[in-house]
Amino acid sequence: FRSPHDLSVKYWDYRDYIRRSKAEFTVAKDQYVRLNTGWFSDRSACYLAAGRPVITQETGFTKLYGDRGGLFGFRKLPEVSEAVREINADYRHHSRVAHAIAKEIFGAEKVIASLLDRAGL
Repeated sequence: FRSPHDLSVKYWDYRDYIRRSKAEFTVAKDQYVRLNTGWFSDRSACYLAAGRPVITQETGFTKLYGDRGGLFGFRKLPEVSEAVREINADYRHHSRVAHAIAKEIFGAEKVIASLLDRAGL
């Protein structure tokens, strides 16, 4: 474990921490899971952008982003183990897919275009 303060004072320390990680595993707040809101962590988006696979608790995001290599949603513990096995079996593939997901869904061009469109600009 690392001190959050130490990793967040300078953005490049946070970036380097993510780059040194093999992947991200995270759980969501209960309200996001129960309400099936589609919530997705900005931190997970950073991991994807760095080409790091993400295993995260299902909040309904797979309806929006899919459930494919590089990004794994789980509801039960055995699904976490299976995702870890899949990532370890072909890490390069899942890293490439993670990065592609980040570009496709969270790329600046796509996000800004969507924002401007919804604002009527």
